[in-house]
This record gives sequence, C-alpha cells and structure tokens, in this order.
Amino acid sequence: MTTSHHTSEARASAPDQAQLATDLRIAVNTLIRRFRAEAEMPIPQLQALGLIARLGPRTTSQLAAHERMRPQSMAQTVALLEEAGLVERRPDPDDGRQQLIALTTRGEGSILEFRRSAEAWVTDAIAARLTPGEQAELARGVELLGRLTDLDQ
Repeated sequence: MTTSHHTSEARASAPDQAQLATDLRIAVNTLIRRFRAEAEMPIPQLQALGLIARLGPRTTSQLAAHERMRPQSMAQTVALLEEAGLVERRPDPDDGRQQLIALTTRGEGSILEFRRSAEAWVTDAIAARLTPGEQAELARGVELLGRLTDLDQ
C-alpha cells in the first residue's frame, strides 16, 4: 500500500512531460534566435562553418547529410564560404576523387569570433539575472540537455 502511495505522489509531483517538452522547445528556439541575432553572416553559412569547425574537413555531401539538406544546397553554401575566403578545398587523402572542405585561417577566426560574441551576451545575462543557486540549476539543466541530445546513447 505504501508503494502505490509513493508512486502516485511521484506522479503528482512530476511535471507534465508533454508541457515540459513544449516549454523546452520554446525556450531553446528563443535562445537560438538570440544567438543567431549575433551572426554577421547568413545562418546556413554560419551553420556550415560551425559544422566544419566541430567535425573537421568533410566533403560537401557529408556536410549536407549531417545537416539533413540537399547536397546542391550545401554546395551553394560552400561556394559562398569559399568566395568569402572562409573555407578551401583540399584533396581527400583517402579518395583522390573527392575534395574536402576545410576552414581557412580566416574561417577559423570568423567562427571563433561568432562564438565569443554569442557567448558574451549569455555570460552577462547569467551573471546579471540569475542568483548563484539558479546558476547551479542552469548548470544541471545544461548537463541534462546534453544527455537528451546525445544521439549515440
């Protein structure tokens, strides 16, 4: 009897998972829009630069597959980045028929600058708007978000 009481108590105190998912989607989308507002280039180009920075040199097809977009669209994005001097093509050492898209020094600097700028406003907001206890809660939330988005597990 005690077990069912604890189970119903746990259910009563647990948040509505569907509502939590909705609230999370809204909060994350708002945060993403705010980060994107810091961008000085179109979002598809910024996303491609960030992807190359995280994964290292990749073919256009690999980048497109990772972003779930058409290879033609990624090829256009890569062409614009190449024109701006942010990426360069290199022969694939494993397959001479392929070319890898890699960041140039300018591209590395550009993505680092975006990250610094985007993180600066959120660092300031955390310091100004959240108490130390809330900052600890946020740190735990970020850890949990990492677990939610870890697709390998």
